[in-house]
Amino acid sequence: MGNNFMKETPIFEEVFMRLIRQPGFGLKLLIGGLLSFVPVLNLFAFGYLYRFSKQTRATGRVILQEWGDWKGLFFDGLRFAVVWLAYWLLPIIIALVLSSLLRQVGLGAIAFLIFSVVFLLSPVLFSSALYRLQMRSDFKDLLDVVLIVRMSYMEFSRFLIPALTFLGIFTLLAPLYGFAVFFGFMMLIAYTAVCYRAIEQGGRPASL
Repeated sequence: MGNNFMKETPIFEEVFMRLIRQPGFGLKLLIGGLLSFVPVLNLFAFGYLYRFSKQTRATGRVILQEWGDWKGLFFDGLRFAVVWLAYWLLPIIIALVLSSLLRQVGLGAIAFLIFSVVFLLSPVLFSSALYRLQMRSDFKDLLDVVLIVRMSYMEFSRFLIPALTFLGIFTLLAPLYGFAVFFGFMMLIAYTAVCYRAIEQGGRPASL
């Protein structure tokens, strides 16, 4: 099963190209990116990403829905925000604080290394936590930090390329952080959701 599984693991480049070739991709990205600039309104963008993740994992297909059902998007955005805050933003904030302390004592190189590693690992950690939440829609599942870390460790080699791409997107689009957040997570979710779908199906991804 191991060799067969590896052969049938979704290919990141194929998922990425499928995503950006979606009908109306530019407009959907524009709306999500603009919403992501504004606090509270960014919850609608988060809700869109939450639904995109749930739909992709359920079907194994990368298909962008139209914007709509704004009330539903808002509440789904709150769910996404909990995972985002706990498993992406919080680790980065902790790394920033630790890096700042290290720089003050002349350990700038170590500070940079720690922050870079955490920024690279946080997308994988986030993906595992989001998957865990969407399995049962029970926030208590997010408290099982050890399990989520273990899941992240098991999938790290598979998620390394999208995590590096995620890091690159944030580096290139930092001044346009709204678009960096929305597109970065959209890209990350597209691949990780398809991968988790393949795992659930015994390593057989659906046709993209």
